[in-house]
Amino acid sequence: MSWPFLIAVTLLSATSSQAPECEPSAAVQQAIAALGQPNTSSAEQLSILASEPAAAVCLLIRSLHVVRDTHVVGYEQAKHADTMRVIWALRALRYLAGCREFRAPTAENPAKWEELRRDWLLRDANGAPVKHWRRTDRMPFFATWMSRDSVFIAPPDAQAAIISEWRQWYSDTRGNGFHSQTCDSVDKWYF
Repeated sequence: MSWPFLIAVTLLSATSSQAPECEPSAAVQQAIAALGQPNTSSAEQLSILASEPAAAVCLLIRSLHVVRDTHVVGYEQAKHADTMRVIWALRALRYLAGCREFRAPTAENPAKWEELRRDWLLRDANGAPVKHWRRTDRMPFFATWMSRDSVFIAPPDAQAAIISEWRQWYSDTRGNGFHSQTCDSVDKWYF
């Protein structure tokens, strides 16, 4: 077994054991299941989630997991349903959490990645390309090439760290009384 795989499995195991317990809500579960599906309105689904934000955020965070894909082309999203469910869960979380986004570093060497993936993931928080990448630089779980709706996905170690950040944020927020503030900027929650 390779070291990166063992590290990813260890990180995934550590984050999955901390999944929150959630209040069941049939409407929220149906809205989450419909996110990103053909012939459904994302705005309608997000509105349902915003009507029960505590349940929605909990269930969305609970649904997060590390995915194997590194790039999903816009017209092939149906072939990558599991990955896209995670991407849509993160989009909905960003929407419900007031544009919040977590970023994490990776132990992988981006010089070995496909050029487009490197160009989209190695950007600062303002979207500007990082010219001289360092191991401490942080990246989002995913980045979307807007005009093509193609999604570039971070390495497993960064994914696991970001999932852990969401779970910690939820744990901290829930303890202080959860308050949702939706994100009005599609650029900040979708892409």
